[in-house]
Amino acid sequence: MDYFKRMMNNRKGDVFLFILILVFFILTLSVILSEYFRIESLYQQAEYVIQRGVNSSVEYAMRDDYRRDGYSRMDSALAQETLYAYFYENMGLDSGLNKYAGNQWVYQLEIERIDATDSPPCLTLTGALKTRSVFNFLSGTIRLPFTISSVNIRIEEGGSHD
Repeated sequence: MDYFKRMMNNRKGDVFLFILILVFFILTLSVILSEYFRIESLYQQAEYVIQRGVNSSVEYAMRDDYRRDGYSRMDSALAQETLYAYFYENMGLDSGLNKYAGNQWVYQLEIERIDATDSPPCLTLTGALKTRSVFNFLSGTIRLPFTISSVNIRIEEGGSHD
């Protein structure tokens, strides 16, 4: 504590240098934190929209003719088709699954695998969201992996009695 008091009373300019270093450290920390929360918010928004797309694809591809007999079936090919249509129409992605805000690139959806099963009706999407930092000193691509799944097994016990 004595060292700090002596430094504050010193007239050589050490205090000015100390304050500059402290301000630089605080600004750098605040920039990194704000960028982290921006990317986290982008990831959560994209994940939410993708989850909606997976859910609606499974629901659209359900085979109701089996459901009335107490079975739960899905058309896997239709579910995958519907999911890609959702990416293009509802999420506004281009043919390379890139998202743009105006002319500025925001992110790219990188799909590694789509697993679809007819029974039980399940669609699992595995991939990553690729984006970049808005700050030049934080260069490089940021890759945020995800696995999103939707299952629909609503059936009534015993099926129809017609």
